[in-house]
Amino acid sequence: MALIGHSPQRTALANLVQEDRLPGSLIFTGPAGTGKKLAALELAKQLLCQSPSPCPQGGCGGCRPCSLFESGTHPDLQLMDFGVESASTDDLRHTLDRLSLKAFMGTRRVTILNDVDMISLVGANVILKTLEEPRPDTYFILIASTPSRLPQTILSRCQKWFFDRLSSQEIQEILKARGASEEEIALAPLADGSLSALEGLSTQQSMLDEVLGAINAAWRGEATKNMRYAQEWGGDKSGMRARLALLRTSLRQKLFEHSSQATSAAVWAHALQNALDAEYLILERHANPTAVIFNVLQSCAQHHGARLQKTPHAESPIIDQLIG
Repeated sequence: MALIGHSPQRTALANLVQEDRLPGSLIFTGPAGTGKKLAALELAKQLLCQSPSPCPQGGCGGCRPCSLFESGTHPDLQLMDFGVESASTDDLRHTLDRLSLKAFMGTRRVTILNDVDMISLVGANVILKTLEEPRPDTYFILIASTPSRLPQTILSRCQKWFFDRLSSQEIQEILKARGASEEEIALAPLADGSLSALEGLSTQQSMLDEVLGAINAAWRGEATKNMRYAQEWGGDKSGMRARLALLRTSLRQKLFEHSSQATSAAVWAHALQNALDAEYLILERHANPTAVIFNVLQSCAQHHGARLQKTPHAESPIIDQLIG
């Protein structure tokens, strides 16, 4: 299946390979579930392809290295994951030690370190030592959703490439290509540009329905329901992070749907900012979740629209109300 999304980044990277100007150490950053690893694999395949120059983006697909790559048995590609199934520091040392050997095919070798921001400090120092002494024709692609977790000494040695969230249309294209159901495709606008978030939505359908119901009630100005939802959600610590994420993505979709209606858009934009602040206040500052959620829902009422349109700062964001 052809890779969908991030065309500017992928084209620029392919051109650097064709011009033999690609740096030896790269870091791909951006939200989780947006295709960073797939883009890294596409780049690695082009680097290892042995078609006549210039090698096409993603490799020619016909040479022996491309065939081995597709089967997952190319001897000069090393892929390590530090996420859920975390590789150990000893595994990392063994993998990097192999780089002292001559390439098995051609001259290039590629090492992809996925979710490298989850690595231990000891492991980070092992990587740093390798980056400080780069070998010719050896390429490193580090993949991190939260690069700030990595030491600055590693970041400074890598050229940074940012991969933003996918559009709803791109997510729908990916889902259709995968043969997803109509129900799954219909959830694409709420995925917040991330396929991993979409996978979570499919398992949280009842929670999503509840969040949408709360937003619609809040839009109608039903303060009693707002308080009931706020109390129920505020008492559910285990589902707090997921529900706040659904609230944020649902409000963003409301804003997108009503972007051409100035009065409605003003309400949804204000509510979305409050939802973003709510995640920080509740998850980082440990503010009273019931009070914060109630404020977010109250800000969704349609009767605020005319005033917000005329004076966008007529109502202070909840972050100012609660910690200002």
